[in-house]
Amino acid sequence: MESYMEKKIFIASTEKRSGKSLVTVGLINALQGIVPNVGYMKPIGQRFVHESAVDEDAVIIKKIFKLTDELNDINPGTMDNAQNDRDLLFEKIFDSYERIAPCRDVIVFEGTDYTSTISALEFDINAELAKNLAAPVLLIAKGSGKTIKEIVQTISECTDSFREMGCNFLGVVINRFESRAYDKDTEKLKKLLERKKIPFFGVIRSDPLLSGPRLSQIAERLGAKIVYKGDDLSKVVTDAKVLAMAPENALKHIKDKDGYLLITPGDRVDLIFTALIAQKSICYPNFSGILLTGGLVPGENVKTLMSGLAEAGLTILSVQQDTYNTALEVNKIKGEITAEDTEKIDLVNQLVENYVDVSSIYTHLGYIVTNTTTPRMFQYRILEMAKAEKKHIVLPEGNDERIIRAAAEILYRGTCDITLLGGKEKIIELGNKIGANLEKANILDPSQASDDLVADYTETYYQLRKHKGVTKEMARDMMLDPTAFGVMMVHKGHADGFVSGAVHSTADTLRPVLRVIRTRSDVSLASSIFFMCMPDEVLVYGDCALVEDPDAEQLAVIAITSAETAKSFGIEPFVAMLSYSTGDSGKGKDVDKVREATSIVKTKRPDIPIEGPIQYDAAISEEVAKMKLQNSEVAGKATVYIFPDLNAGNTAYKAVQRTAQVPAIGPVVQGLNKPANDLSRGALFKDIVYTIAITAIQAQQI
Repeated sequence: MESYMEKKIFIASTEKRSGKSLVTVGLINALQGIVPNVGYMKPIGQRFVHESAVDEDAVIIKKIFKLTDELNDINPGTMDNAQNDRDLLFEKIFDSYERIAPCRDVIVFEGTDYTSTISALEFDINAELAKNLAAPVLLIAKGSGKTIKEIVQTISECTDSFREMGCNFLGVVINRFESRAYDKDTEKLKKLLERKKIPFFGVIRSDPLLSGPRLSQIAERLGAKIVYKGDDLSKVVTDAKVLAMAPENALKHIKDKDGYLLITPGDRVDLIFTALIAQKSICYPNFSGILLTGGLVPGENVKTLMSGLAEAGLTILSVQQDTYNTALEVNKIKGEITAEDTEKIDLVNQLVENYVDVSSIYTHLGYIVTNTTTPRMFQYRILEMAKAEKKHIVLPEGNDERIIRAAAEILYRGTCDITLLGGKEKIIELGNKIGANLEKANILDPSQASDDLVADYTETYYQLRKHKGVTKEMARDMMLDPTAFGVMMVHKGHADGFVSGAVHSTADTLRPVLRVIRTRSDVSLASSIFFMCMPDEVLVYGDCALVEDPDAEQLAVIAITSAETAKSFGIEPFVAMLSYSTGDSGKGKDVDKVREATSIVKTKRPDIPIEGPIQYDAAISEEVAKMKLQNSEVAGKATVYIFPDLNAGNTAYKAVQRTAQVPAIGPVVQGLNKPANDLSRGALFKDIVYTIAITAIQAQQI
């Protein structure tokens, strides 16, 4: 995923009905007063517009702010995507982000609405979204119906969970807060949250005009008929009151606030007239309307009398349902904002402006620096980088099912061109069997290659290896081997890169590579790294596959080339030269080798941040680093880990891979004239896809 200069905010809520979407509208409006170009995405939609798969919030916010981005980019995914194919979902989200992000000063991401049956799943998805989008979390906490203690407890639990899941936490805004002592309670909330080290940006008062639906929305939802149309169907219903008692008693329950929708049976003429008279009285509040139930309406004479009293503009509606069920349905209808509802939009903007310190939010964004590359970012990035300049990769193990699946995936994505080596009929038959589309693949059987091509490859190999006693007959026999044939394709420029090892050992895979393609003139040896896709970041381990017992000079070369490889794939290199001791605490041949190698790197490449000797715990943990190696720019935040020998490196990568159950992409061979990479024999087809993409990127960089 491309790295842009824009700031990001991920807006998440503590629970449903927090008013997150309304706060998002107000926040975007306020940010537009600070910077000119604010973008918006709702990565996962849940409340869709009619039959479309586009979320209501995306539609509304696009209209309100006249965003030019496509709706399918503003809302690229659904909760079904998240539950069924998380990898594909994130690819769609990253694709959309790439189209929206350029030229934005800030991008606001809106999280899910907690409308699914499993809120814990939604929380995890929101955390995963925020982490992989590298967007600090602004938490919107629901303040209504809770004590101060309950509000703080909920915020604290959510904050801890986001932080534990590797998210950067920006702070909290409390919304829909109900209090008769607003200033005093706000100060109390602020102090309690500060004690828990939770940044606090404001408390928005609850406003019934925002939470209540319009009368027109209720009429539409209930399928109500209009008995008398007042002057305004857009009145906000702040609450519903059922009137079924005698008028004198009913009047006691409708005195306290404006906006009531009065629900009464259609044959209770006494209550209808009571409501109409109360509406005209200065002693009673203004009602939003009257809703008659049971499919009953007054007769014509009563209607005539009602129309005279209803001149004040009170709308009267009628529904078929009984009073009880009507009241239940009305209470389910929430005050949803629309793009045309300028009154509510203006109110939202005013509330955010008055009660939220948006300038402070924007300032805090500048303090949060995110250099971490998550596995999803990395995997998306390498596929996009490979696609940017299409290369041609040869796969000698064309008869392997995993290789065929990976080739089909690469071709489907348009990542690069592919040549599969092996029997054409057998490869096509296996492809059809597993449902892999190989129409765009070039399939070549070395034993059926043209005489001219075989003669050319044979002569080239003979000239390269005749000093080792290789005869032309031996060279011709070698060219019947798919591995050697594939290596020669790369050497001759008939392919840009080579990937093998799903079936063959590392020795069998790389032996012809080192004999034919060979190492670069500026590098004294070839080495390898693994991209370790940890839960929250991607680390580089080297060398874990090739150089058995490097001396100090060779270890320095491995460190430098590994740092260069990391940087070329978007990982900022902070190099840890690993040993059994940290700093000057250890003595002996092994630790002295690491110390010398570190010194060589510092001399040759002072631009590479490096620390060594250093123990693994001090390299990866900031807490341990503070105790063992203070004032180090690498300790506690290393991204490139160089092991002292192959025994340590190979053992470590496999231990981490299996114990932590994390993908290990590699080994990626570095230092060759042209790219050729080995696969683990236990590689999954996805591992092969990423290795092919990495090989293509290496070919771009030659």
